[in-house]
Amino acid sequence: MATVDAALLDTDVFSALFVTPPQVVDKQGHPVAAWTMALTGRRPLISFQTRAEVLSGAYLAGWGEKRLEALFAILDAMPTIDEDRAVVEAYARLLAAAQKAGHPFGNNAHHVGDRWIAACAIAKDVPLLTGNHKHFDGAPGLTLLTIKRG
Repeated sequence: MATVDAALLDTDVFSALFVTPPQVVDKQGHPVAAWTMALTGRRPLISFQTRAEVLSGAYLAGWGEKRLEALFAILDAMPTIDEDRAVVEAYARLLAAAQKAGHPFGNNAHHVGDRWIAACAIAKDVPLLTGNHKHFDGAPGLTLLTIKRG
């Protein structure tokens, strides 16, 4: 399912562009406008992992029923890469390659969610747009979508 006109959004990007009120920069100072420009001509996708992270954040924050309904509407409208055989295989290959290469994805339990997001991008052959480059840089087989800073 190579989708050259698509981009997988990491949780931080998805949240900043679709969940939180419009802003110039996100909480970490990432340029939201640059992310929007990077998506020009591309169909945004999310992974099942991003869906889980966004929902768990809403539940943790104690969002009310109306706000949760609005969030579900946003999530349900967003094309989502679900776990399938190709994603599981990409995850296993990524973990093994990262361990061999000494990449943090190979040994750090903290990166389990990031590995699933990366595996979705790898399996479906789409670039990942993230504000957390330090987590994903050098991940074997992963293409990052770069942004132009104004």
